[in-house]
Amino acid sequence: MTSRILFRTVALTALTLVAACFNSDENDNVNGADNNATSTSMLIVEVTNGFGRMLPHLVHKVNPDGSISTDQLVEIRDLDTLLANTPSALNPVLPPAAWPTSAIIPSGQNGNHFVSVKFSRTLETDSVLDPSAGGLSNNGLTGAVQVVAYDPSTGLSTQLDGQGFVGGSTYNGNPPVLEQWVSQDGFNHVLVDTVDRNGILVQPGVGYPGTDIGVLSGSFPAAGDLVRGNVFTFVMDADNDLSTFETFPEDVVIRVVIDDSVLSWDSRQLVDPGVATSTVGNDITPPAVLLDGDGGDFVTQPVNYAINVSCDQEVHFHMDESCQPYSLGPLPATVPPALSSEFTVEFLPGVPPGFPQPGQKVKVPYTVMPVSPFDFTEFIVTPVVPFPGSDPQGSAAQAFITYFDNSAEDLFFNNDTNSLETVEIEFEVDGECPGIVNAPVAPGAIYIASNGGGETGGMRVLDLDGFGQGTGDPTHNEIDPFYDLGDISKFPFNPNLTSPQGSFMFPPLSHDNTTLAGGSAGVFTLAKDSRLSTQLMTSESLGTVADMMIGHPLDLLFNNWDCLSGGQNLCASSAFQIHPYNGNIIYPGNSISHAPHPNPPRIRLAPSCFAPLIMTEEPTFGDAGGGHAVNLLVPGNPFGTIGGAGPTGLLTTMLTYAGFYGPQATSSSCYAGTAAVGFTLRQKVGHMLYVLDSAGNRIVVVNSNRMVVMDTISVPDPRDLAMAPDMNLLAVSNGGTNSVTFIDTNPTSPNFHTVVHSTSLVDTVNNRVGIGPGEIVWQPDDEDVLVVCEASNSMALISTGDLEVRKIIPGVAQPRLIAVTNRDTAAHPFWTGLYFAFVISEDGQTTIFESGPDGIQGIGFDTFIGVPSLIGQSGFESAMVIQPNSNSMQHGVYIAYRKDAKASVAELFLKDAPAGPRQTALNGFLPDPSFRSKEFSINREFMGNLSSSTIVDIAMDDLSNFGGFSQVTSMTAGAKTVNHSSKSLYRTLAGAVSKPRFLFVANANGKLDIIELATGNLYVDSISIPGAQVLASYWRQ
Repeated sequence: MTSRILFRTVALTALTLVAACFNSDENDNVNGADNNATSTSMLIVEVTNGFGRMLPHLVHKVNPDGSISTDQLVEIRDLDTLLANTPSALNPVLPPAAWPTSAIIPSGQNGNHFVSVKFSRTLETDSVLDPSAGGLSNNGLTGAVQVVAYDPSTGLSTQLDGQGFVGGSTYNGNPPVLEQWVSQDGFNHVLVDTVDRNGILVQPGVGYPGTDIGVLSGSFPAAGDLVRGNVFTFVMDADNDLSTFETFPEDVVIRVVIDDSVLSWDSRQLVDPGVATSTVGNDITPPAVLLDGDGGDFVTQPVNYAINVSCDQEVHFHMDESCQPYSLGPLPATVPPALSSEFTVEFLPGVPPGFPQPGQKVKVPYTVMPVSPFDFTEFIVTPVVPFPGSDPQGSAAQAFITYFDNSAEDLFFNNDTNSLETVEIEFEVDGECPGIVNAPVAPGAIYIASNGGGETGGMRVLDLDGFGQGTGDPTHNEIDPFYDLGDISKFPFNPNLTSPQGSFMFPPLSHDNTTLAGGSAGVFTLAKDSRLSTQLMTSESLGTVADMMIGHPLDLLFNNWDCLSGGQNLCASSAFQIHPYNGNIIYPGNSISHAPHPNPPRIRLAPSCFAPLIMTEEPTFGDAGGGHAVNLLVPGNPFGTIGGAGPTGLLTTMLTYAGFYGPQATSSSCYAGTAAVGFTLRQKVGHMLYVLDSAGNRIVVVNSNRMVVMDTISVPDPRDLAMAPDMNLLAVSNGGTNSVTFIDTNPTSPNFHTVVHSTSLVDTVNNRVGIGPGEIVWQPDDEDVLVVCEASNSMALISTGDLEVRKIIPGVAQPRLIAVTNRDTAAHPFWTGLYFAFVISEDGQTTIFESGPDGIQGIGFDTFIGVPSLIGQSGFESAMVIQPNSNSMQHGVYIAYRKDAKASVAELFLKDAPAGPRQTALNGFLPDPSFRSKEFSINREFMGNLSSSTIVDIAMDDLSNFGGFSQVTSMTAGAKTVNHSSKSLYRTLAGAVSKPRFLFVANANGKLDIIELATGNLYVDSISIPGAQVLASYWRQ
């Protein structure tokens, strides 16, 4: 046991200088009819024993630069103040005032020990004083305020005998009658009142603190405040005679417990309850966990061996006296803590019946926080990650919390550093806890948003990879090598899992028996959370979804190299991030051309890094043991054969899609600035997914892997989204304000996720206004932002150079849909040097926009050139969706519409055109001066096998793409290079950016159809996704 006597003396001196009892300058303004009110809320103002302050707690001010002020003290009246002036060993909370061992009052005269609690409003007397006869057994108190002697050696708590007063009044007799025993006589003195008891005049108030005893003055500073209507005072009185002076007991902790049943006269409930603790004489006993009576259990919530504990249950530990908060663990801060030694917080996840428990408990960091700014005896222990609940089969997780008795230090600086004792609680975490999500990521995923609320609305993810170790059902027969219907998890079929070269991989692969890492259910299945729900986010989080866009990779924001708390992977630095498509040149950020292995890597609830909190393993590194492991998961059969071999390969056709692209384990070689092997992908995998909530007037930013909200950005009346090719800006059309909002989406920008520009749709040159903007697209070469304005029958073009309107073009009746393509270059079949936009009107008519440059030497008109002649049809009836074909070098777009009362998806493309750029001055020599011999036609059409007659959205897969190549954004505007993953539909070295195999069609009846593009056939049975509204792949417009 140690006691820092020197510091205690200094601290007590500082406390005495601050206040001896109630502040004399207390604000006394009137609030309504309450002359004692200093706040509209019912609050604790101060607790005093007359010799000094017990509450609120005091700490030295911490300056903005982190230095500690030596001459400025701060009252801790809210938890924000506590966190802003964090206590520490160098800046401890100052000790409360103690009572002297003799029966004296603050003036030094003989008198009773007492404690007073002042509130911010006049008290409702009967909320603290019991007017019933039964209250006599509890000193006439209701229990809203209790004064208790706690014996730390036995755990016995004893209600002290005494008399409680409000404004100098107390109940007496049987039945009890409220009597006025004393009255205020100025600020420092108290008068004894005469009480008439059935004709007998008595003065029971003699001996009340501040009253005279015979000729001896009882005055002391602020004694008069003890009899105001907003003050409760408890006076020690074991013999029912205040004139015989008594002390509170020694060798115990005096606990003044104030709960939230305290009411003001106008029924306002106490906001922050409190507990003030101190001793009679010097406190030399270290703190310990509170016991529930003599020989009782330790006081915690939950109690030891509790069952059916909800996953959001707070863990509370009660100490027997007020403690220094820092001595019990790290307080919440911007940077999450690493593991610390005051507590251990551990758990075992639930496993299905018949499966063995994991061999080791998961240990996680935690924070501690006092339950109230006025109560430093009760602390909330919060793990940095929530405990998982029961799995879908009902197997509960087990939680284990251990407190080490040598940790806590009281406010008098006592602690028992030599103690080896611990307090341990164990409980079952059960029930319907929110599912934890670890979903596959692009390019191996399609993101699906549904509307409808309840179990319908929210986010789902279609798995295109099939061999990931995300959250899911782990059921798999590992004894039988053949594939049967009971093998729900397909992760065990991953050929890298059973390979003898597994020891050369980092991190090592192993099958998991819990739903936290149960793995994928296979290709074209919906990813599940740990509760095995496919609804990974709800409408409560996302609102009403009208559009989605995939942005920058998450690893630019969160990675294991930029680790501020916990273990750092020195080899995950951007300095070692290479890109195979670009000759292994080093650029930061995960590439869209490659998927992590597994996709996704498994969750680790005890991560090495806590800030940023990354709870998943790194993608596989294949040379951990120097054996140069070779990735065996390559394109092949992703489905397997029931009764035969299971899935053996990936759906993609590209060998570069998957591989061992992860970083090596942390190494001193990386610390020295050289990595043995570079990496391409690191945690966090996934992207920032921008979700337009039209009803909530906001953009919701979602982590596409963990499906948690990262941010929300308010925008006025949002209608549609468009992402810049370099992903650094997001454009939002604003229908009600006739404007376009631009949001900074660059993770390295100081304006990240803020609105940086708003463009009014006004063409000052031609005197036109764009009214009712709807769909918006960003030209893939980063030249223009195009937005259709349905109410003004026009289209606005915004220059990406200054984000201002360069022109508004009329001539399209009620334009609703739009798609735009890259400019033709020498690699395109016709090399027109132009880009085209396709605008579809309410009536289904499609109008072609041809880009410039226009003018005398121009090669394009920079305006609408007309409606293409289509064989057998005049347009696209009831058109619902248009998206560019990412595999087209001829400006192909897919249009979903209704044909012959059936749903159809057709590809419209530039079938023919004169070769090379042609000046518009030559128009007079052509039979069609607007189109100039350009022929747009339907290339192919898919219909007759879709699930309904109405389509709500379409998407294509990105499993085989060349997005990892660098790309220059424009051939006419200020060119800039996007190092990888540009939203451009073209790559100089590869041609079309992607080679999709499948078209995904969301139908109005809640069915998702998957069409093989090569054959036009449905590839698998339709998938039920109620309320599906938006499908998002990487090159969505």
